[in-house]
Amino acid sequence: MPEQMTCAGGEPLLAAPGEHTKPMSWEAVRAARPDVLLVLPCGFPPERTVREREVLTSLPGWDELPAVRSGAVWVLDGPSYFNRPCPRVVRGAEVLAHVLHGVEAGEPVSMAEAFLLR
Repeated sequence: MPEQMTCAGGEPLLAAPGEHTKPMSWEAVRAARPDVLLVLPCGFPPERTVREREVLTSLPGWDELPAVRSGAVWVLDGPSYFNRPCPRVVRGAEVLAHVLHGVEAGEPVSMAEAFLLR
């Protein structure tokens, strides 16, 4: 995912290229103070992520994150585009370019691929 983020013009704050992903502590997320927060749990389709959003939104300091304050919290389809190597990683970079910069690369991004968490 860090490589996809860089290709899309973003700055990965919590992972470095070549690292395996790992569970992320809430303290690390808060300390990073992201301007854009991407929620794409491994093994969870976006619908489940949305159904269980209170697990995230009830955490201490949620409302203090810059991304939350500006309405830039996105739910992405991790299992389809980000969590495993396959040809879809290119589409994942296109989705990230849209989310981060409003850039349309390739086909328009659908609500099934990325949507703002409200």
